[in-house]
Amino acid sequence: MIAGATNAGKTTLLRALANEIPPQERLITVERALELGLDSFPDLHPNVVAFEERLPNSEGQGMISMAELVRRSLRMNPSRVIVGEVLGDEIVTMLNAMSQGNDGSLSTIHANSSSEVFNRISTYALQATERLPIEASQMLIAGAVNFVVFIQRRNEYQSGGRLQRMVTSVREVNGVDGRVLSSEVFAETADGRVTAHAPIACLEELMAYGYRPSGTWG
Repeated sequence: MIAGATNAGKTTLLRALANEIPPQERLITVERALELGLDSFPDLHPNVVAFEERLPNSEGQGMISMAELVRRSLRMNPSRVIVGEVLGDEIVTMLNAMSQGNDGSLSTIHANSSSEVFNRISTYALQATERLPIEASQMLIAGAVNFVVFIQRRNEYQSGGRLQRMVTSVREVNGVDGRVLSSEVFAETADGRVTAHAPIACLEELMAYGYRPSGTWG
């Protein structure tokens, strides 16, 4: 789950991560407005289905919601489901999709910190058609989300700097005990670097896919 404020660069980061997905995987994207454009790169993603939400006509007919599109995507044998941005009813359907064998699925959400994401998701789930209680949504999050990546946009023009969009926090979901348990595995230091902050529970699994547990960025 990629989190950040408006115009922080969430969709750009989502696209960059998606471009690292092996080309043999079948991807289904669900968006309110087509932005990702993964189907525009057939050399990287030869098997992509792009869904876009359809609003009702002037008579209130013909709407196809994000939640319905996510449900339809699950019947199309996807390797991963990528939801451009979750804002409401689709959250419960998306979390169910992510916890039912579609490992590596991706999405973005508005939040002010990596730790705020879990409460934001629970709020959306409580307001959704399913009216999912907070405790139930927290259990669903713990089974569906592995990492939250928080990206920030910083304008330092006034101090002689530049506009930056940077990942400042990575949080791993560790389980649930009434609330989601998590640890911030990468965090920003006082000098602006982002470094390892806590042990990663699934380190061996990440290393099997090429992760190197040393170094910094920023």
